[in-house]
Amino acid sequence: MRVLVVGVAVVLAGCGAERGMLQEADVVGAYSATFPGPSGAPRDFTLTLAPGNVADLMSVSAPGVPVVETGTWTVAPGHQVRVVLARGGLGAVTTDVTFRLRQARLTAATEDSVRWGTTQLVFERQVGKTN
Repeated sequence: MRVLVVGVAVVLAGCGAERGMLQEADVVGAYSATFPGPSGAPRDFTLTLAPGNVADLMSVSAPGVPVVETGTWTVAPGHQVRVVLARGGLGAVTTDVTFRLRQARLTAATEDSVRWGTTQLVFERQVGKTN
């Protein structure tokens, strides 16, 4: 009987760990996406979540100049990552998006509909790029 109870406890502990908080190593990396820009032309984005909770979002529309927003990221329950960014030189406009991390994909759980419209924000992790 004691062995059975220990076995059940191990199984339950394993299930809880899968639903637990993300660790920095789970999140750190570069993620990319292409979304339509204001004119409808494609715009490439790279979201970098670096060690120490530093976040950068770079957007480029051909043949435009890259726009970089910097800020922070934090983990939240439910495999979520909150990213808060500011665009320097534009009155520090703030972007606050919460993503859900599943496998190698960040999908927005909350987003700014004024900025992004109806586009669903989904970023894919870039293989081999960790920061």
